[in-house]
Amino acid sequence: MRDFKNIRGWCFDLHGVITDSWIYHAMAWEETAELLGVKWTPDIQEQLKGRDRLDSLEFILEAGGLQDKYSDEEKQAIAERKNQRYLKYLQKMNPNDILPGIQELLDDLTANGYKMIIASASQNAPLEIEKLGLTKYFSQVVDVTKLAHNKPAPDVFLKAAEMLDLSVDQCVGIDDGAIGVESINAAKMVSIGVGDKQILHEADIIVPTSNELTIQNVRQAFN
Repeated sequence: MRDFKNIRGWCFDLHGVITDSWIYHAMAWEETAELLGVKWTPDIQEQLKGRDRLDSLEFILEAGGLQDKYSDEEKQAIAERKNQRYLKYLQKMNPNDILPGIQELLDDLTANGYKMIIASASQNAPLEIEKLGLTKYFSQVVDVTKLAHNKPAPDVFLKAAEMLDLSVDQCVGIDDGAIGVESINAAKMVSIGVGDKQILHEADIIVPTSNELTIQNVRQAFN
């Protein structure tokens, strides 16, 4: 693994790392799946982590054997209706939704002069950062609508490093989903997984919870 002393940038996924808003996404997708006649399962919920809106819908349709039932235009409409459900849930979001330990981590990173950026698959990331009261930490958010490919392709993390004016060797990427870790690894960054070590086994570093995502723990893992 690379030398921690060279790390200057931290590229964060949003859902499951900064905030628990993933539950709002899951609720909106579960409602969508039920309307489509697809049985919602814990495996589907886990597999959607890190996917963008249309990719998530494609996964649900395939799980229900419905991949050929809808036109591209109909899929766009279904995905948009899901997003409207999500935005209704999102109105409840506030700084209390920041995951444990993250506020302290962001303060610590700021005090030590690290650069930070949001590298999320969600198009709603800027709104969520605003509602969480974290815009002072994240002045930059990767606009996934302008990328050729979303996760698991490396584009979002490559763009994050570019926006921070750093090389990928100078950055770590943090994600809670296997697809996100795959994206970080494809970008040739050091990957940090937050969550289950079996699901995130491809990550270079794994911490079980956001509380354990600290500069000290990451530094020790490098060493």
